[in-house]
Amino acid sequence: MFHLCIIEAGFINPALSKQYLSYSEMFSEFLKTNSRNWKVTSYDIYNNNFPSNIDFYDGFLITGSSFGVYENYNWIIETIRIINHILDKNKQIVGICFGHQIIAQAINGLVEKSSNGWGVGIKKIMLHKQKPWFRNKVENIRLISFHQDQVIKIPDYVDHLGGNKFCKYYSLGVENFLFTLQGHPEFSNKYALDLLNLRRQSIGEERYLTSKYELQNQTHDGKLVSNLIVNFLEKNF
Repeated sequence: MFHLCIIEAGFINPALSKQYLSYSEMFSEFLKTNSRNWKVTSYDIYNNNFPSNIDFYDGFLITGSSFGVYENYNWIIETIRIINHILDKNKQIVGICFGHQIIAQAINGLVEKSSNGWGVGIKKIMLHKQKPWFRNKVENIRLISFHQDQVIKIPDYVDHLGGNKFCKYYSLGVENFLFTLQGHPEFSNKYALDLLNLRRQSIGEERYLTSKYELQNQTHDGKLVSNLIVNFLEKNF
């Protein structure tokens, strides 16, 4: 049985917490872990709950968060230590949004708040490099984005898998054991819209209206990316 460890790096906005699942539950549903007969254990690391032994798990997934990876919290420092321990053992690890950023930070990349402002809505990402878990050639994907921070620098040994004009380093890989994405394949359009409405003022009216239109009228490739993540975690390549 495949045992997935979900490292939950953030929580649902309190205004939406009664309507939506936690991030760990959202990912379990997104990856259909019950029908796959996976065992899932989650840790809310922002409350200083960490896996005690990474050898118990076959793969790891780090979720999104409203925190910044450059913030000086003890739990962020500890998470970086755990990421490096996972990587030293070549365990499968997936990073989504904050997860993508903190993995980049852990391997000596650089993450900053973008001068371009919020990246929100449904965005097209061009894929520059194919990995074995893609199975079939994938030239681009459309994903929900919801971020202010961006990875702006990566080490030479990291594969730059994809990006766009707004966010260059949108997806990263290292050999066949690391896979990250800036976007949110696990988000539904409805959840992203509700979150967008809460952040309307900080996002700015023009970008808010454009993103609202995208989320109301476009679909994204979450299902495709779910399959990619499963292939990657189970080493189906």
